[in-house]
Amino acid sequence: MRLTKDRKKEEQGKFTKASSAASKRKKAFLYFGAIISIVFLFYYIFSLQSVDISQSYIKIIDETTGEVLVTAEVEVGDEITFHWIHSVEHIPWIELFTVDQQNNLILQEIRFQGFGAGIPHDKGKEVIVENGYIIMKDIGELYPSYNWINSHTATEKIALNGEKIVEGKDLPHHGYMKMVIQER
Repeated sequence: MRLTKDRKKEEQGKFTKASSAASKRKKAFLYFGAIISIVFLFYYIFSLQSVDISQSYIKIIDETTGEVLVTAEVEVGDEITFHWIHSVEHIPWIELFTVDQQNNLILQEIRFQGFGAGIPHDKGKEVIVENGYIIMKDIGELYPSYNWINSHTATEKIALNGEKIVEGKDLPHHGYMKMVIQER
């Protein structure tokens, strides 16, 4: 069948209108996709800023040389125990610290097997006796660092969450030591 000129123009107009409508839908879809992509990009960028990606470490430092002798990853709430033998009474003494959000050591409790020279009688909010140890709890003393003079006969070990990270005999005898929590 043969189309007249008017009919051809009419058919072409329908085709142009249809392709124009499809083109508008395609552009709207692309704009919508771009806006969604930008929203997700901003969400991703701002969520990264609110995440603390820093890592903290317990470090044991020789104060004389500045050498870091021990390093281990820690998190807020981790428990560090310092085990030693009292120099006068010769009894085991354990100090339990936790790590706070500002990288401080918080002395939570002390455990020992008897009273004597230099041993406190009223530290903390609670005192109990358990398995032969006098335990003073809820002390809450803040230490930005913990310093001591190491002794191979007095310092037994330092543990992180119950796992030994160093023994006193592995640190310099009579060395000035510092235990601190720092970001790398």
